Amino acid sequence: MTEVAGELGVTRQQVTKLRQQSGFPAPIAELSAGAIWDLDTVRRWRNSGLRREAGRPEVISGPRSMGRRFELGHKLGEGGFASVYQARDLATAGDQAHTAIKILREADPDIIARFARELRLMSELDHVNVMPVIASGNDPDVGMWYAMPLALGSLADEVGAITEPEKIGEVMRAVCRGLAHIHSEGIFHRDLKPENVLRSRGGAWAIADLGLARVVDESSVLTETYDVMGSHYYMAPEQMRDSKHIDARADVYSAGKIMQALAIKGLPIDDHVPAGPLRGVIQRAISPDRERRYGSATQLLDAIEAVFRPVPTGFWETAQARALRLFPRLQAGYIADPAAFDELEQWANEIDLNDYNDMGEFAWAFCALPIESVERWWENNPTTFTRIFQAFVQRLNGNFGFSECDHLASFANRAVIVSQDLTILKEAVCGLAELGTHHNRWHVRDVAVAMLQRIRDTDEALAALEGLKEAETGTAEWTVGDSAVRTLHPVLRAGLADLFTEKGSL
Repeated sequence: MTEVAGELGVTRQQVTKLRQQSGFPAPIAELSAGAIWDLDTVRRWRNSGLRREAGRPEVISGPRSMGRRFELGHKLGEGGFASVYQARDLATAGDQAHTAIKILREADPDIIARFARELRLMSELDHVNVMPVIASGNDPDVGMWYAMPLALGSLADEVGAITEPEKIGEVMRAVCRGLAHIHSEGIFHRDLKPENVLRSRGGAWAIADLGLARVVDESSVLTETYDVMGSHYYMAPEQMRDSKHIDARADVYSAGKIMQALAIKGLPIDDHVPAGPLRGVIQRAISPDRERRYGSATQLLDAIEAVFRPVPTGFWETAQARALRLFPRLQAGYIADPAAFDELEQWANEIDLNDYNDMGEFAWAFCALPIESVERWWENNPTTFTRIFQAFVQRLNGNFGFSECDHLASFANRAVIVSQDLTILKEAVCGLAELGTHHNRWHVRDVAVAMLQRIRDTDEALAALEGLKEAETGTAEWTVGDSAVRTLHPVLRAGLADLFTEKGSL
């Protein structure tokens, strides 16, 4: 209390009176010895428009007129630099009279400039999914302000309530449309989160709060003190490192994290995404590597739309029928049919990886992908591809026809060539060893041996050796054989010699 009084230049008794005002900063803790405040917060309050002189309480102590048009009501909330009040538009009748007034609390010149820019940007945007500005002004007692329609609530209120994929898709379509419009005007939002997506009284979801926005090609004279502010869990990694040099993909990341929050019904503290039709879309949108994300809000919108396109047949079909329908469309041509490819990705997000029969049918459709489509999937969403490929390999210990075995082996080889990934290599070697041995299929063996003979790197050799060790007993011997061993990387030769010795083969 004494330190707060000293910071404000008032007595302890005056601080006691100030605490009774709604605008005074709340203490961060209450101990037996008294309350504890964050002095930085107190300093911001001291310099804001809420206090003009020592001991003076918040200016807005009750309803008053703003701009000779709006009558202020109670406070709805406050952010880092501004407070929001409920208000009534005296110039409008009916439901449209309900408005919200955002009032700047700070007196810092840089923050005032940012607030002015936010007002300018929002005034220039005209889209149903972007919150509009009704009026604005600069009150001599309160400071800068602007009015917008009173929202029914924010998306933050609905996290945990909106859970059905179709409902999540509906919300995210609105967010993407609003974000695409903002981007089309050369603006990056940089603070997209559930709290900044509001529900209008007409029912539409609209993006608000452009306080941290950056304008493309703007030669700003503002300092960058606040550029990295925002919500940590929704901010793209590159924005945390360098918020000045970001592009639309930073906002795409934030939109993906919002979608993830709805899917997990809580704060997206990591990259976990539950199974469901939107999983692949979310994982690509929140990739730490921005090169693998959707390039724009429009691309993200298109991906969401693709998820919910009706099945072409118009009725439920078995996994076998679905695989037979997709296989020729995925295999035909230089690149798989885009609609069929999108449906396969959706199937990958929905499938129960432990369902032996369905996974077998999926594996058949999966192996139809040409190399260009494998490249696309791997580049866009390696996490999902790896997960599905591991399940695909586990299913290779089942029964397949000879021609099916050849397709499966060739696909595993394409995946290894495209990904250049040690996990994919290990899984492929293990799966082909078991597939070839079980079916006595020499083509599978030839593919596996050629895969091993291409290895020139020690790490790759160790990964392949681990795959052979994980394969069922006897499959490594059948796959490699004594003659092929001599053509392999020294690490593989030594490891296989030990493996064969342990099993009594040598």
